[in-house]
Amino acid sequence: MEYIATRNSESLEKLRQIVEADDTVAGRVFDIVIQVLIVLSLISFSIETLPNLSNSQRHILRALEIFTVAAFTIEYVLRIAVAERKLKFIFSFYGVIDLLAILPFYIARGIDLRSIRMLRLMRLARVFKFLRYCSALQH
Repeated sequence: MEYIATRNSESLEKLRQIVEADDTVAGRVFDIVIQVLIVLSLISFSIETLPNLSNSQRHILRALEIFTVAAFTIEYVLRIAVAERKLKFIFSFYGVIDLLAILPFYIARGIDLRSIRMLRLMRLARVFKFLRYCSALQH
């Protein structure tokens, strides 16, 4: 039993190094992947507003949104899992921003966003996700 607890602790620490640290190769790769996904998400959000998109283009943008939201959701869950003080992370600035970046997608599954356009604007919270990765913006 002690072996399993030690092994779980080691696995959690390795995961924490990937998710929270940027001084390891895996941590830097994780950060870069998330940053690329943020940019792709913002670009697709912008393109989505163009009036003359074909159905195939709309399907591609929708698939990209599903993929990025899935990745952001996994990132959010991982950040909670590795946080030493989970509630503190959830209610922290970055925790709230991470939640706001994915929440509109899940809310939109149950309601018509045409009547609540403000939820679409909440998707722009993904811009604030960059704050975590850009030390110049943090200052």
